[in-house]
Amino acid sequence: DGVSGEDITSNIKTIKAIPLKLFKDNEYGLPPNLEVRGEAYLSKNEFARINEEREEQAIFTFANPRNAAAGSLRQIDPKITAKRNLDIFIYAMASNEYLDIESHFEVLQYLKNIGLKVNEHIKKTTGFEQIQKFCQYWQDKRKDLPYETDGIVIKVNLFKYQKQLGSTSRNPRWAIAFKFPPEQKITKVID
Repeated sequence: DGVSGEDITSNIKTIKAIPLKLFKDNEYGLPPNLEVRGEAYLSKNEFARINEEREEQAIFTFANPRNAAAGSLRQIDPKITAKRNLDIFIYAMASNEYLDIESHFEVLQYLKNIGLKVNEHIKKTTGFEQIQKFCQYWQDKRKDLPYETDGIVIKVNLFKYQKQLGSTSRNPRWAIAFKFPPEQKITKVID
């Protein structure tokens, strides 16, 4: 309901990219409480493997990797989740009040240092032209990634500016999604 959700802890623990123990960062240590945000996903290969298995078992196949990943996390039996080989990218920390970090980019470096998986393609840019070039590059290269993506999230880096920009009732004003044009394919209706 946007406030309370399901307890998927046992399913999250089946994701190999989530360490059961974090490293201590040399500069910042570990805060007493750490809450992170991330997105679990299925690679293209894993999604294809799961659908092939389901076809062989005469079970409906999944429509897309995003819904399959979400459904995998909601399984009652963590053994089913484990068989689906989910992966994850951590993309934010809920609060950095215990750390002397001033930017989103620094948070991502910190999260990486303590053992959490951060997308390797993040980039800190300066100015609109660099953002535009980055988006154009990935619009063309996204098909080469081992996972599906429909866009890029562009964020204001410094927390002091994020705080000034604030949020609406649902979304931060300091982050925006750049969506790639939908993929289109031609098909022929035979019957």
